[in-house]
Amino acid sequence: MFKKIRERSLHFTILAFLTGLFLGVNLSFKAEALEPAHSYLDYFHQVYQIVRTEYVDTVETRNLFYGAIRGMLQALNDPFTRFLNEEDFAELKEETTGKFVGVGIEITVKDGAIVVISPINDTPAMKAGIKAGDKITKIDTSDLKDKSLPEIIKLIRGLPHTKVKLTVVREGFDDPITFDLERMPIKIDAVSYDVLKDHDTGYIKVKTFSSDTSREIEKALGDLNARGIRRVIVDLRWNPGGLLDQAISMTELFLDKGKMIVSTRGREGSGNFKEYLADKPTLYKGGLVVLVNKGSASASEIFAGAIKDNRRGKLVGEKTFGKGSVQKSYNLNEKIGLALTIAKYYTPSGVSIHGKGIEPDFVVSSESFPEDDRKNVNAIYREKLVDAFLNTHKGYTPENRKEFMVFLKGHNLPISERSANYILKSEIYRFSKQPLFDLEFDSQLKKAIEVVGKES
Repeated sequence: MFKKIRERSLHFTILAFLTGLFLGVNLSFKAEALEPAHSYLDYFHQVYQIVRTEYVDTVETRNLFYGAIRGMLQALNDPFTRFLNEEDFAELKEETTGKFVGVGIEITVKDGAIVVISPINDTPAMKAGIKAGDKITKIDTSDLKDKSLPEIIKLIRGLPHTKVKLTVVREGFDDPITFDLERMPIKIDAVSYDVLKDHDTGYIKVKTFSSDTSREIEKALGDLNARGIRRVIVDLRWNPGGLLDQAISMTELFLDKGKMIVSTRGREGSGNFKEYLADKPTLYKGGLVVLVNKGSASASEIFAGAIKDNRRGKLVGEKTFGKGSVQKSYNLNEKIGLALTIAKYYTPSGVSIHGKGIEPDFVVSSESFPEDDRKNVNAIYREKLVDAFLNTHKGYTPENRKEFMVFLKGHNLPISERSANYILKSEIYRFSKQPLFDLEFDSQLKKAIEVVGKES
């Protein structure tokens, strides 16, 4: 009896929530528009009663209503709007603090495919070689067809030190690529920085916009200024975004007070329009270049768009991802919630970049293998020849680079010296701390140094 009372109470509580939601949405319309909503709720109530009393197996009321809410949100066909159950809600809190367990990738749904926005630096995914633009087709043996984004995220995440296998399709590769990864606690250090010697230039790598990013940028700028830098390069490549308020606070450090940073616009007629203006004294006024690529999304694009449209600095690299929608988190209670797309954001020039991205002032492609090398490079990775070479050769030395070329020729897989050096160096850094920057192969950074020298 007690169980029945609890179920009935939960049923009416959630039904009241749904009714209130529909009524709230429709209050601004004419009275006759309310009738269909009540009809649909009647259908919902009838289906619930039939399932609860007639379905072959006993069902939990909680699962029925959670499933109904998910179905409602999936009807919006928006991968960024989702119901957050207890587990999802806890994970969202972890992400905004920069801590979670996984393999270190940001993913989204694009044209019906699960696409990697970017791997996170110094994580299992980055070290294994997963790249932005990779399309995930399988997780372990699970086909991803008809699975929602939250379901896929759960398959990738898990307990620390457990294994997961990702199969991806990559542009330019004939066959799928499989990555065997170990789940690890992911702690994202949002900001790293140093001085590019011989250039009087500060280099700031921003990996994510978590709760402390703006404060860390402020600290970095203070330290770099004390070290006498004359110009700054902000690297937002592979930065999937994060918190809107952190993007705004960070941008304020570089713009004059009163300058437009971004505006957000909701549904037409909703009154959900807001402009964000720089409201703090400028901390840094020197030469500025921002590095971007196809892994730069969301909050990264807010910063990049504000810098470009206000003519505060130049953008170098590749077109950004194009994630220009704003999500708001609603707490339904202390354990469950809702992430809802409430607006799209617009750059200071009034342009929505959603699905389009931002074009840099100087387009520079990322390092790629020449067409003549690609077939042999695929074979080198497939046959794990770099691993075999490094079993007997340690370090990225001139001698090892020469011997690696000979080693590849001995396996009838010759490639150019630059390609050989690149894959050898990349493999070495898979198992050691990656340097903050690499002037040997990073053509985008080299261009940024050239451009920022002319800006200051």
